[in-house]
Amino acid sequence: MNRRVGLVLLLALAACATFTMTAAHGQGKGLYGNDTKDKTSGDLDDQDYWWTKWDAKMLEEAIKTRQPEGHIAVCLASAINRANDLEKKYPKHEEIKKWKARFTEVDKQIDQNAPRGASFKPGFPWEMSNFAQAWVNYGYGKAKYDAGNVSEAVGLYQNVVQNLKIIHDNPDRYD
Repeated sequence: MNRRVGLVLLLALAACATFTMTAAHGQGKGLYGNDTKDKTSGDLDDQDYWWTKWDAKMLEEAIKTRQPEGHIAVCLASAINRANDLEKKYPKHEEIKKWKARFTEVDKQIDQNAPRGASFKPGFPWEMSNFAQAWVNYGYGKAKYDAGNVSEAVGLYQNVVQNLKIIHDNPDRYD
């Protein structure tokens, strides 16, 4: 088969599959599609939720691997702000409450004289932008898909692929 014909056929099949998935996976829209403010658990279709989940995961890994306290404090400042904003949007969500409490608890334990300019140990991913964006957009893309927003999910997954390619192509930067 001619390569062009095969490519056109592949694109047509992909378009049909996307239309079918969109039509069949349309829950989450309509009259009750945005009832997330009353959600008490589970993943959310909210980018800040995914960044906060990333921060919570990285905080525990930072403690486990004994990363510099001062740098943890710097990262916690934005994590606490984001958790505060999320708690206003989703006041009943238990996981967000736990994250916020944990961030605050650890922040209070950090030595106030710990140098804020200290770097994380090589290979620690909290601030590796490509790694973080790939992780966040993977989860956020799944939430978008589950909410019936297939085209937005596809865009997020394209970003995941781009970031993973950057990581793969730079093994010296990413351990």
